[in-house]
Parts: sequence; C-alpha cells; structure tokens
Amino acid sequence: MRKMVKFLAITTAIVGVGLVSRINASAKTTYQYSYSPASEDGGVPYFTKTAKVVDGGTIWNSTHTKKIGNLKNQPYSRWFVEKVYTKKKNGKVVSYYYQAVRQNSNRKKKYLIWSGYLNKAISKSPEKFKTDSEYSNYIQTADSQRLTRAILRLFPNTQVSLKLSQLSNDGATYAPTTYSGFNHVINIGTPGFTYAGQPGISSGPSGYLWDTRAEPVKPRIKEFDRKLSAAGYPASVRDKMTTGKIGIFIADATTVNSKVGLPSKDSADSTWSWFKIVYGEPTK
Repeated sequence: MRKMVKFLAITTAIVGVGLVSRINASAKTTYQYSYSPASEDGGVPYFTKTAKVVDGGTIWNSTHTKKIGNLKNQPYSRWFVEKVYTKKKNGKVVSYYYQAVRQNSNRKKKYLIWSGYLNKAISKSPEKFKTDSEYSNYIQTADSQRLTRAILRLFPNTQVSLKLSQLSNDGATYAPTTYSGFNHVINIGTPGFTYAGQPGISSGPSGYLWDTRAEPVKPRIKEFDRKLSAAGYPASVRDKMTTGKIGIFIADATTVNSKVGLPSKDSADSTWSWFKIVYGEPTK
C-alpha cells in the first residue's frame, strides 16, 4: 500500500511538472506578431498617454522578457509604432502590444509597450470643426497640439478663428495677402511672409518649424519667438494684436484625420507635417 501511495505521489508530481512545463511553454508564445502597419515613415507616430501610466508604464525589451524602462519618466515622449503584437488567452486576443522606437533615438533599439499606454498622434484639420469654440477646445486638449498651444501663447491677446484657419489651409506654401472676410493678412507660417510692405525673414518661421518637426517643443518655440522678433514682431508688437484673429493648423509629424487606437494596416496613418499660421483683421 505504501508503495502504491508513493507511486501515485511520484506520478502526480510528474504530471504536475508536465502541466507547469506546458503552461510555461504557452506563456512563451503568448505574445505573437500580428502585422506591421503600412507607413511611409517607418512607423506610425504615437504619444505617451500620461494619465494612464501613473500606476504602470513598463517598457519591455522586444521579446517581452525584461523590463528596461518606464513611461512615467518620459511623459511627453513620441514613439513610432513599427509592429503590432497580440496577447492571447485561451486562444482569444486580450490585449495588444506595440513594437516601437523612440523619436530621435537609435532606431535599432526596439521596445515593446502595451497599447493602452500610447495615444496615436492625430491632427484634425480645421474642416472637421463647425465653431470657433469646438476648434479651440481641440487645440487646448489634443496631444498633437502642444506646439500649437505654445505658438498661440506668443499671441496672448489674439483669438483663434476657425474660418480663417479653414481658409488658410489650402496648400503648404499657399500665402495670399487677402482672404474673404479679412484684411491686413500676415502669413506667419509661410517662408518670407510680409505685412504692410515689410519683408519677412528669408527662411520664414514656417521653414524653421518644418526643419525641426517632431523635436521637443520648448527649444523650438524659443527659436520661433526669436524669428518673429527678427521679422519685426517682438512680444511688444504681438501683445497689441488685439483686433485681428489667428488662423492656424499645425500637423507636426502626425497622422491627419486618422482613427484612434490601433495603427492601420493600409496607408491611412501616413505621417504629415503642416505649419499654417495666419493673422488677419475681420472686415466690418
């Protein structure tokens, strides 16, 4: 009887070891490659979803075997998603992970990040909005509009006009001196802008923003401010621009009018850079 009990114990232990082995083997294959999004820029741009990483934010190596960082230490970082992986449980997808590379870093370093920690970097064109308040609320809340918000702070007494934003959003270098319903137009966001016969700087503020697209906002806005001053629009002048409106549309290496969530399998998430900033006084 004792031999039988011992035999059963050994058998149970062997079965248990086999079960654990199968679980471990299953765990190793939990994270499976799903697809690579179609992108002309080697990846779809995303931002760290700061509010979601307070109690998490782990950055894994590309094989999901080692923790190598935390998004809490990179609250405004930009990532390019190159591949999508699925995590399955009992054969069903329970979550998604992104293989991503950090903006302006060594693109050979690949990281695995839970999709819930990242927001797709989406810029919505002015044509998507109906009122000034709708458009202004979008600018003040969207992740992709941090640069827009910083630019608008340089014009503290000028309100955004949806109509002027829509009128000026007609080509990267389109810079007429008049728009229907507006006078004394300053094409701030195009190379060599002029106003009242005063020549703008040769490269133009927009050229600088294009050359530094997707880089951190603070140093860029400091240089942008300097270029405005050099063109005859220092803070003392901008503070008095109270009778006009600003039309603005900034797509700073983002996707335009895309869908939130997973990156598209087609070219719908192609990256755009667009810098249109126009000042004009409404006609009576």
